[in-house]
Amino acid sequence: MKKSRPFVILALLFLLAAIGIWLNGRIKNRTTTVRQTAPETRPESAGADNAKAAIPNTTQDLSPDAQLTRILEKLRTGTLAPGELDAFRRSLLTADPAQAIAAIVKFLATGQDALTSEQFTLGKGGELGGAPTLRVLLLDILGRICKTTKGSEAATVARDLLEKKTSADEWVVALRNVGWHSPNDRTFLAAKSREMLHYQPWRQQPSSGFFEVFDVIVFSRDATFVTDLAEIVRGEDKSLQRSAGMALDRLAEMAPLDVMNFLNTNRVELADKPFLRADYFSKADLSQPPQRAAVESYLGRLDVTEREKSKLLAVLASPGSFAADTILTEPPPAEDPPQRSAGLKQAVDDWLKTGRFPELSPSLLQLQERLAQ
Repeated sequence: MKKSRPFVILALLFLLAAIGIWLNGRIKNRTTTVRQTAPETRPESAGADNAKAAIPNTTQDLSPDAQLTRILEKLRTGTLAPGELDAFRRSLLTADPAQAIAAIVKFLATGQDALTSEQFTLGKGGELGGAPTLRVLLLDILGRICKTTKGSEAATVARDLLEKKTSADEWVVALRNVGWHSPNDRTFLAAKSREMLHYQPWRQQPSSGFFEVFDVIVFSRDATFVTDLAEIVRGEDKSLQRSAGMALDRLAEMAPLDVMNFLNTNRVELADKPFLRADYFSKADLSQPPQRAAVESYLGRLDVTEREKSKLLAVLASPGSFAADTILTEPPPAEDPPQRSAGLKQAVDDWLKTGRFPELSPSLLQLQERLAQ
């Protein structure tokens, strides 16, 4: 029995050593596993950070009021990014109409403004393709929104603006807004157009927007503008001459009876421009008895030369027409209505048959032959 005790002790020592080695191995393995798996979690953390950074800032105030404040600051400081002004336009046009209208009206009342670096240009249907100032841009957008909503806000702002001289560009957009909302208020449009046309600071250095007043004059259908326009045609400014000449032609096309009656009553008007005067009578639709009577009165006038009358007959079958982008008027029809040709043929036949204008028989016969083709 005494000899077996050392053996037992030795066996216990071996057992304890084995247990120690086993436990040490477990601890090392666990440490290694932790160290290997820990780095694998880092990319997931970085990806989450990047995803957060990619989320747009939804805390920015996107109301029309706030956008207006930001765009004004950027225009004044020169920090506007390319395309940002167009994005601003689209944003206002697609915003809640009531909010956009309220923000624009409020801003315009402050009198604040900034240059945009754009030129005054026309787009489709009288909308602006470019605006030189923020106020002009906002007047355009206000008019476009109210044209859709049928609201009166743009016209109300326009009438108030037209009580003071701001700029020619603002005035012509304001006139357009009134015309869009109240197309039958031609007396007001004519009065303000005449005021604008004769305001010397604007006329002496006409802006691009100033020239659009000639289209508003045409829209007014006021034949008394013949005197104003004829005076400009006789002037020295070539660009104004061209615009006034086109406006005279288009006014005669839009309101033929009124213009012919005005010229027959005021016989000295355009007496120094006889062939131009003949062109304006060529716009007549002879299927309409009052217009035919006005042409017959003109052809019977002793103060009108035979050459001038022959010029009228030469172009009566195919009068010219100007086509261009306009701020308020609608483009003329592509073709004459059939009744116009029929009315002209009937009138010529009647004049020849009755010998109404014997000195014009050669010209009438030529016109009759053309109409028969």
